Amino acid sequence: MEGDFLVLIDGITFDVWDLTFLLFAFFFLYAIIYPQSQLRKIRMQRMAKMKAMEKHHGYKVLTMIHRREMISLFGLPAYQSIDEEDAEQVLRWIRKYRDYPLELILHTPGGQLHASIQIARALKNHPKKTRVLIPHYSMSGGTIIALAADEIVMDKDAVIGPIDPQVGDPIRGVFPAPSWIHAAETKKEDADDSTLVMSDISRKALRLTRNVAKELLEGKIQPDGKEDRLEEVVEKLVSGEMIHSTPLSAREAKELGLSVNTDFPEDVHDFMRLFRPVKKTVEYVG
Repeated sequence: MEGDFLVLIDGITFDVWDLTFLLFAFFFLYAIIYPQSQLRKIRMQRMAKMKAMEKHHGYKVLTMIHRREMISLFGLPAYQSIDEEDAEQVLRWIRKYRDYPLELILHTPGGQLHASIQIARALKNHPKKTRVLIPHYSMSGGTIIALAADEIVMDKDAVIGPIDPQVGDPIRGVFPAPSWIHAAETKKEDADDSTLVMSDISRKALRLTRNVAKELLEGKIQPDGKEDRLEEVVEKLVSGEMIHSTPLSAREAKELGLSVNTDFPEDVHDFMRLFRPVKKTVEYVG
């Protein structure tokens, strides 16, 4: 017909618009089905590795891994952090295995304060032994969770970080609570209303975080002859003395007084290799 565009392939005539639709449908299905099939395969490998670790370590194992992965819908990586859904799932796991020692593998930049505290308290109140394994880093809210465990096991090159709360809004940005207080105290009567409000919220957030840190660390700080050792450790982590992204190595964490050891199981590093990074700028033969 006039105005139609036809294509001949192996003796079969196709309308160009039909061919375009078929190609688009194929691409769309491939973009959805292939990543999901690959992710399902990798998850099965992870589950098998976790079962092997449970048998070898003598703990029930849970992982909370927040990282961008190459395999995702349309190839778009998802940025992840600790949130209320993580808290719901971890608490369900802790309740289910209340009669077993628990091991949590943590790899996270941090996240919501209330979710981190909820997970930490549930882990601390678990009746059996608990330990947190940190292969690379567990910052901010991840450090709060680590403080709750009976034992923190870090790779010798892994890091944790300060737990000073971050306060702000989408317009002005998010900043450490001690910095809001410093700004209000420096400007005094010249401080605008929003800075004064943020300063008030920051004081309350710091009070909450200090109390939670003391609660989680009670009876766990390694003594060094100082009477107020617990207060000293809490202030070091909460006060804003360090910037929020300060990496504290296993050695520095032990010097601070935290219950940390570096007898890190190699099979956890094998497990972490089952996550496919988005960036491939580092290559090696091995």
